[in-house]
Amino acid sequence: MQMNCDNINEHDKFTMTFSLSQSNELFDDDEASKQHRIINVKRVSLPRKGENWEVLDDGRKVLILRGVRLTKREKSVLRTVEGIRIVIEEYKSGNKSVTKIKSKLREHWKKCHDKV
Repeated sequence: MQMNCDNINEHDKFTMTFSLSQSNELFDDDEASKQHRIINVKRVSLPRKGENWEVLDDGRKVLILRGVRLTKREKSVLRTVEGIRIVIEEYKSGNKSVTKIKSKLREHWKKCHDKV
């Protein structure tokens, strides 16, 4: 069946030329329906200039880093993107110990402020 191209608008020409099909080898239906974990780190302001950091796994609080238990150096690292990345990496690796996370933050601070 031959179509008359004079009666077809631009949108139809585009969809006829560039149609997407799900039978494409690049499209994987199983991968599209798979849900991934979402891990967030949220800074919570407290009264009197206090602050805490909460690690959320799919919206559930799983770990709280209390600001009163952190040094100024550790807090300064946590206020950066690198500090948040460190916390997320440690949580993903199964490390839920606050002391181990603090030691990683201290190592990062020393590495960034090392005067050689």
